[in-house]
Amino acid sequence: MRILMINPPDLNKVVENPDEKGEEFLEADSFGDFPPLGALYVLSYLEANTSGHQLFFKDCVAERLRYAELKRYIEEVRPDVVGITSFTVCLMDVVLTARLVRDIVPHAHLCLGGHHPIAYPREAAELPEFDSVVVGEGEEVFTQLVNCLEKGEDFTHIKGVYTAESIKPHLANPVHDKRFLARVNVPAAYIEDIDALPMVDRKYIRQYRYHNIIGSSDDLATILSSRGCPYRCTFCDVPIKSYRERSPASVCDEIEACLAMGYQEFRFYDDLFNVSEKKVLAFCDELERRKLKITWDFRGRVNTVSRESLIRAKKAGLRMISFGVETGSDEGLKALKKGTTTEKVKNAFKWCRELGILTVADYIIGHPFEKTEADVRRNIDFLIKLDPDYAQVSVLKLYPNTEMYDNAVAQGVVPPGRWQQFAMAPSRDFLVDHWNEHLDLATLVKVQKWAYRRFYFRPRYILRSVIQTGSVYQFMSKAKGALKLIKTNMRMAG
Repeated sequence: MRILMINPPDLNKVVENPDEKGEEFLEADSFGDFPPLGALYVLSYLEANTSGHQLFFKDCVAERLRYAELKRYIEEVRPDVVGITSFTVCLMDVVLTARLVRDIVPHAHLCLGGHHPIAYPREAAELPEFDSVVVGEGEEVFTQLVNCLEKGEDFTHIKGVYTAESIKPHLANPVHDKRFLARVNVPAAYIEDIDALPMVDRKYIRQYRYHNIIGSSDDLATILSSRGCPYRCTFCDVPIKSYRERSPASVCDEIEACLAMGYQEFRFYDDLFNVSEKKVLAFCDELERRKLKITWDFRGRVNTVSRESLIRAKKAGLRMISFGVETGSDEGLKALKKGTTTEKVKNAFKWCRELGILTVADYIIGHPFEKTEADVRRNIDFLIKLDPDYAQVSVLKLYPNTEMYDNAVAQGVVPPGRWQQFAMAPSRDFLVDHWNEHLDLATLVKVQKWAYRRFYFRPRYILRSVIQTGSVYQFMSKAKGALKLIKTNMRMAG
């Protein structure tokens, strides 16, 4: 069979970072392009465990494909089975892609996977555009699905694979698997031993050049060393809460395969890379044992770093860490259930500065505990004193399946059921909710832009940034970011 995996376009993505007019302030591509590793894992597992199929992969986001171009590609491939990966905020494009496939190859089997069916199992299964959905991790079950389709057999016995009909008995007798988000009330597919999975086969994406706008090159490889996140931050909608690690040997095998393909820069795209000091040190040991010389960065937490682990990581090629700081007071961190303190935050950034490790502070404004504009500005004061190398300041977004969202519904800040309605009938005019009990969105966006100006236009920061810029790519990335800020600030003034 001819099997096509699609990362659909993001031309109709839900506005997540709006300006005061409701338009996107910071577009998704402002931060770079990253490959859909989940879909690639599924395709790589299928290839390793079956034979005789022709496999295709299309990353419409990386190629900036529009639907006319995607149409021509589907007409050329004419697949028998199509898997489409998804996020809820991109559901409009997911549905449009499925409709396009159905028009061209009406008898193809369309399967929906990714984040969305985990967040909304029932609503996903009832989408008329799809023949099946995968709830959970898809490597093993998608391969089982393909085997059943090839033999003409029923597939509804596969745990985690559902149709609009086969999911009904499970909805009548819901279960709660603590390894997943609370809304996952049907049996879900789950991989206990992620080390047993074949590594991602990057032959499907090597023609693309992925990048991070604050990276060191325009040819980036992303890697997952783990799955899930055990923390319970009130605003976070990471779908799988159980944490599973790959072995350092497995991760370094993948790094060596990437080096052989010409990659030099690596970004660990884990929900949480530095779950413990022990994990970081073991990874550094393996890099050093193999004498691997790479540049790498990761997303992590301040409460699990130590100066010793940072020293070792820097020696092993660590270039940058993105820390989720979120707010600038101990009271705020406690309210968000971050499991850390401002003292730990300051120590982590201080150690990185001393060791020459670049830092990114991910920051959020518009929390329920910020009741005045002065409250928000005081939190930004902490960010300025922290003095990271980069800062990303977002207005709090109320995502479903989070404690923050449930509180917002309970307190009447947002109406119930909006996301469920969108999940059943996606539309282009849907907007993400924000906590507007105390400050409206226009005020928060105004303060957000002020925060960016205050952080990035400091003479001291500009001088340091120029000194640190080590490549033409980095210089152009920073220039692009500065121009974007100037443009949006001019628009606000006008």
